[in-house]
Amino acid sequence: MIIGKYIDLYFKLVSAGVRAQLQYRFAFIMRIIGMITAYTGTAVTMWVMLYQFQQLGGWNFHEMLFLYAIAILSWGFCIILFFHFRSLDTYILNGTFDRFLVRPINPFFHFMAMKFDVASFGQFIFSIFIFIWVSFELNIEWNLAKFAFLFASVLGGVLIQGGLLVMISAIAFWTTKSEQFYWVIMFPARNLTNYPLVVYPKVIQWFTAFVIPFGFVNYFPATVILEKETPFFPDYIGYFSPLVGILFFLLSYLIWMFGLSRYKSTGS
Repeated sequence: MIIGKYIDLYFKLVSAGVRAQLQYRFAFIMRIIGMITAYTGTAVTMWVMLYQFQQLGGWNFHEMLFLYAIAILSWGFCIILFFHFRSLDTYILNGTFDRFLVRPINPFFHFMAMKFDVASFGQFIFSIFIFIWVSFELNIEWNLAKFAFLFASVLGGVLIQGGLLVMISAIAFWTTKSEQFYWVIMFPARNLTNYPLVVYPKVIQWFTAFVIPFGFVNYFPATVILEKETPFFPDYIGYFSPLVGILFFLLSYLIWMFGLSRYKSTGS
């Protein structure tokens, strides 16, 4: 009953935010075009890199594109749901975060539902196009099980990346700073997902598997779908991506709520 009310409330808040964003349609369209152009530029960089050597760590161009598309797809959903968490410090410093504490709903839920970035559809357009193209190039035999696994893996990737954004934002409860940590932690971690983990030193591979589990965002699931080996890890590790995502996000949520319990208004 309570969950149903929260879901209904979430969609009402989201619909209001979407209507507000669509008032500026030119800016909305240009953001989508800008995102597609940026991701296409990265794909072209990969092609140039592999033009001479054909493979990187045993991965060819189309396999790397598949890897990249999974990361972009999950990041698109993550932006929609959690990207504004990186600016939590702004609300705390301005004193506007207090309004989330005086309303009769969960503060975390309220803050999450505050924004819904529809311009992230640029990620979806790019990812879907790449999936279709690469599936033909690699002769991937899609079936219901693979589609279900891809969906679950993307969900896991959303929770992992969203969880890290939530965890970073929680720092603001103690330091009143959070966005700077995004560029120090989140931005480098996301860049690691552009390429297969096998090209990185072993210590980084283990770090992205068991500390900040970004290997489960796209690399491990991609190895399952493409039936590729994972040096230093069992080949079935990709199947744990949804579970890792749930556990990591739960940990992030608990840290955020703990930080909230220590929150003191700036009085601005």
